[in-house]
Amino acid sequence: MRKLLVVAGIIVCLGLHTFAQIRKADNSADIHFAIQIPKRLMHNYAVANSSVKQAAIFRDQAILKLPKSYTQGGKPTRLIYCAHGAGGGVTAKNWFINNFAIVDSLLSHGYAIFDVNGGESMENMGGPLVIYSAFQAYKTIRKNYNIEPKIFVVGLSMGGLSSSNFCLQHPAIVSAQGLFSAVLDLKGQAWDHPWFPTTPKVISTVFDFTDKSGKTWEPAKVKGWNPLYANSRIRGKDTLLHYPVPVAIWHGTGDPVVPISASRTFQRFIQNGGGTCVLNEIDSSDHGLSCGNPFMNQGLVTFFDRIK
Repeated sequence: MRKLLVVAGIIVCLGLHTFAQIRKADNSADIHFAIQIPKRLMHNYAVANSSVKQAAIFRDQAILKLPKSYTQGGKPTRLIYCAHGAGGGVTAKNWFINNFAIVDSLLSHGYAIFDVNGGESMENMGGPLVIYSAFQAYKTIRKNYNIEPKIFVVGLSMGGLSSSNFCLQHPAIVSAQGLFSAVLDLKGQAWDHPWFPTTPKVISTVFDFTDKSGKTWEPAKVKGWNPLYANSRIRGKDTLLHYPVPVAIWHGTGDPVVPISASRTFQRFIQNGGGTCVLNEIDSSDHGLSCGNPFMNQGLVTFFDRIK
């Protein structure tokens, strides 16, 4: 029997089957499309939207999946931006997250899902380019399909950066956020402890560091793009974070790839700022939880259903 231990607002899950649930399904109905975005966005996102460099246009890959309950008329469908991790992204024919049952869980409960690759590399690091691409994809979907204006956002592993920065940049259209084994500290979890040898170099490219070799951290270039500290301020001996939407996090206590410490800090900062953040700690050392499992998938659906 599953046992839950609740301590100070943290739900610790004991004795769970923690492995990601693999799916085998027909993806022939997937809707693939491309988003034209500036290949090199300026660091300041507001400037990037109004003064794009038209000389270098890049076509980013995007995907949309509609539930069987979708209709072109009548009640609009709720949409979820499901931001992928560094294990695989979106191509013109495939989507890495299609391999996992979280897709079926969301679709079967009437949610539409979309994602974007976020640049030439699947390691988009939650930078300006992926946020721009995701917002343009959202607008394209809203223009062509019967979709509610407010959406939910999910971040899987590295997608924690993408989804959180999307919430911070576009809070008016986001109802709530779910995170699975999420990266929330760009420097502490990605730069200082890279999951690939190429990760620091990718970060230096995404955020337009002066030194593109990946050897020199340039904090001024990532200001406002590190979710753990964006919109934060010091209060006494602690930090508070003004986070715009309710958040639910699921994370393995022994995750060796993306340690849980940043999720715990994120929750504390948000609560210090008066926001809502529930952290579900799972007794597991499997980073594969970043793609969900039956318990997590159901918990995510329940969380979103309550906010509908």
